Amino acid sequence: MLNENSIILYMKNPDPIFYGMMDDLVIQCLKKDNVKIIVTDLEELSVIIGSEFIFLRNGEQIQFDAFLGYGYMAPKHYMDYMYFNFAAFSAGKVTLYSPQTEHVLQNKLLQYAKFSEGQVPFPRCSASFSVQQFKKNLSQFENKAIMKEVVGYEGTGVKLSSNKIQSTEIFCKSLWNGEQAIIQDFVGDSVGRSIRVLVIGGKAVSVTEFQDNIDFKSNGYSDDFKIESKMDSKKKEEYFRLAEKACLAIDSNLTIGGVDIIDSEKNGLVVLEINQWPEITFSEDVTGLPLFEIFGQEFIRKIQQNNNVRL
Repeated sequence: MLNENSIILYMKNPDPIFYGMMDDLVIQCLKKDNVKIIVTDLEELSVIIGSEFIFLRNGEQIQFDAFLGYGYMAPKHYMDYMYFNFAAFSAGKVTLYSPQTEHVLQNKLLQYAKFSEGQVPFPRCSASFSVQQFKKNLSQFENKAIMKEVVGYEGTGVKLSSNKIQSTEIFCKSLWNGEQAIIQDFVGDSVGRSIRVLVIGGKAVSVTEFQDNIDFKSNGYSDDFKIESKMDSKKKEEYFRLAEKACLAIDSNLTIGGVDIIDSEKNGLVVLEINQWPEITFSEDVTGLPLFEIFGQEFIRKIQQNNNVRL
């Protein structure tokens, strides 16, 4: 089988803070398909770039068909990962995303620009690049608004502002820290509730609801957090269609994306963001679907497709 000849270079997450078990679970699902996996750490990798790409592990040249790492990382580690990922992609290897797609997924403001281009509904937002302009644009938003840093994950950098003075203070602090913050319309009738659709290979495969009566972000950090399957919901197909449309706006064949949707009575369905490394375990547990297996099969399909093209 072609699978047996395929080699995946798997880089373990150097910062497994949020995703402690994810590496093992992804590796297990890939091994079920008889793929050879080289498991490595970021610090072991290097690349020599000349007339050709030479990839090394601990100083020894390695050959592989695909490079994969899963999970959010500290800024310096993520930058190093991106360098190696860019080199692997440029050398014709399969990666989780293209560098361009990964760049967009990492940045909420870029996602919203692509959503607007693709006519995907999302809460209106504004980016300003000075305090003066931010204050001028405040008149376009209600007193209660969402302040959000464009680079962040697991709800970090997302704050609910009660008034325009507080919004300005949050913006100033982000500016001081060298970060870009945006202001976004607050959808007030869905506090602590969000829909998570898992999209694999451009196709929606599961839908769940995150619920939290304490934290407005519903991201799993309060004692009240819970997650429920929505696979039997009457609106399942609506959720699926919107999630697929959102992913299509970013990439015509997105390997995996966790699409967060607000189901608002006032505003209808709106997309909050696409998570580039969605937590799969929760969705698999509550839906009973083999989501890791589906993800592994999709990544291997891309390797097979790439190898066939090269042949």
